[in-house]
Amino acid sequence: MQYENYIPRILLCGDESEFLARVDNRPYKIIGHLKISGEVDGQPFNVTKDKKVFFNDELQDFDALKNFLLGGEVDYLVFATRELFIDYHRIAVEHYGLVSPKAVTVEQFNLLPREFFYDANIGLRMLEWLKNFSVKTLLDVDGFFATAKVFTKPGNESIEIDCVTEKNLPPIAENVYRRVYKNLAEVGLKKYDAVLLPELSPNDFDAAFSLTENFSDTVFTFGRTDGELKNHLFNRATDFAEARGFRMSTGDLFYLKRKRPPESFRTFVVTYKNIKLDAPPEGYEILQAGHAVNEDTGYTGDDTGDNISDLNVYLNELTALYWMWKNSSDSIVGLCHYRRFFTLGDDKFSREKILSKDDALKILETHDMIVSRLFYGVMTQREFIEHDCGKRLEKIGEAIFRKHLLRVHPDYLEAFDFVMNSKAIYKCHLFITRREILDAYCKWLFAFLLDVTKETLQIVPLDKFSFTPRRLVAFFAERMLMTWLFKQRLRLKELAFMFVEGI
Repeated sequence: MQYENYIPRILLCGDESEFLARVDNRPYKIIGHLKISGEVDGQPFNVTKDKKVFFNDELQDFDALKNFLLGGEVDYLVFATRELFIDYHRIAVEHYGLVSPKAVTVEQFNLLPREFFYDANIGLRMLEWLKNFSVKTLLDVDGFFATAKVFTKPGNESIEIDCVTEKNLPPIAENVYRRVYKNLAEVGLKKYDAVLLPELSPNDFDAAFSLTENFSDTVFTFGRTDGELKNHLFNRATDFAEARGFRMSTGDLFYLKRKRPPESFRTFVVTYKNIKLDAPPEGYEILQAGHAVNEDTGYTGDDTGDNISDLNVYLNELTALYWMWKNSSDSIVGLCHYRRFFTLGDDKFSREKILSKDDALKILETHDMIVSRLFYGVMTQREFIEHDCGKRLEKIGEAIFRKHLLRVHPDYLEAFDFVMNSKAIYKCHLFITRREILDAYCKWLFAFLLDVTKETLQIVPLDKFSFTPRRLVAFFAERMLMTWLFKQRLRLKELAFMFVEGI
């Protein structure tokens, strides 16, 4: 994803023929020449004695060179010989305190990355910027820190950095990166405080900005002075909620905040019968599951638009979940039951203790998904289903689920076996999460669940069974949330739920 059109602009100090003989075959553009000693109009000068240098066709104070380097008009000051570099460096450091990563020998210039901004000094400064912006988690797209040869995080150990790169990084990079992904798809649904993009061409930047929109609202990137990207970002300033630039030795670091519409929050209270609940709290809406096959309660039903409401007797709250996925558009969406509500308090029910919209949104600032507190039972999940449906039905159901997981999501078979042999589960499909996570889970689940249901009904006449075993598919489907979460890297917040008695 590097900005391939980058050609470094250099100010050359020393004999050009000597430079040409020693420089590698790499792009560069000489924009001027610097002399630190010699004669001008018959008058001798020496930077060590006179603190004068000759560049831009005139003899100037060293301060003029300092300002020229800091101003970003040149990318590198390259010295044709080491001796010239030492003479310059002595006066720059001892008398002006100027230590600039732009000043390099030809040999150092040959070793510099071909991409722009990849410099250890910039990398260390970048870590300080992240601390100033209270960034605790960062996704480094293209491996900036490793390429810049930053292999530790001095003074900023608290920041967790993940990396996306196809490059083969050395093991020492593990001191900086917590995890390395080969592509953005591997990152999955993780959320970060910020994303760091390399300097890109304007079109590539716009594409990368869009591709990373689900990872963070905050984006850092680089733009060299008078470069295409810097000008592009200035022209796009009004497209961002906030856009700021900060001077660095080789250009600008940009802090960009995405524009987002206000969060819309809705948690559906799923029921199949008329419940005697006072007006739900703000952000909650009662949804009747199985409206197509159950008595009308007057609540919103799950049988409008794209729906599977008629399967409710076999799938329980899953018909409501399908309807939520296909027919709602809230950015934050949740599912609870008419008898089960999340709470920050104890499990004794009262309407006032139902998790509020504000508390849920606050939790989701630092977590990806609210789930029910992990339930540890006395039986494995397989044994629970055997207990409720009988061993024969359990074996039929498990075989069908395994068959269709193998067909659609073979990489989840291990997770499925783990869950079925576990005594722990997130119960009842209770959750509150971001829209893109709901979409990802439902796309995964319903890619096979309807086929599972169809095949099960062809083999077993579940409509002839009593209420509990008739829900065989639903019991397995309840374990699918845990199966899916097993392979996700999501920040889960477990909350207790209150159980409403008597309804």
